[in-house]
Amino acid sequence: FMDRLKLLLMPLKHQPDFIYLRHVPLRRVHLFTFLQVLCLALLWILKSTVAAIIFPVMILALVAVRKGMDYLFSQHDLSFLDDVIPEKDKKKKEDEKKKKKKKGSLDSDNDD
Repeated sequence: FMDRLKLLLMPLKHQPDFIYLRHVPLRRVHLFTFLQVLCLALLWILKSTVAAIIFPVMILALVAVRKGMDYLFSQHDLSFLDDVIPEKDKKKKEDEKKKKKKKGSLDSDNDD
């Protein structure tokens, strides 16, 4: 979440190589981050008012918000934006796949 917040203020040429930036357009990443910030702000405001008694119900409402994101984002986008696997592990797996694919193509070229 914090990395995606930093991306909002960062120019394109200075952005780090995050796995979700390889697969999801930047506008979609910003939209996802904006929705999360909006939900966080609403919960914070609710917590600070007299209506704080319904805070647990609002936490439950976040499940509905997440299900609603299925209509705004494709499953491909959500799999990269809203995943529990750490960034470094996913990047390592993808880089290994690319290396194997590149090595396999080099081996097939040598066989020809």
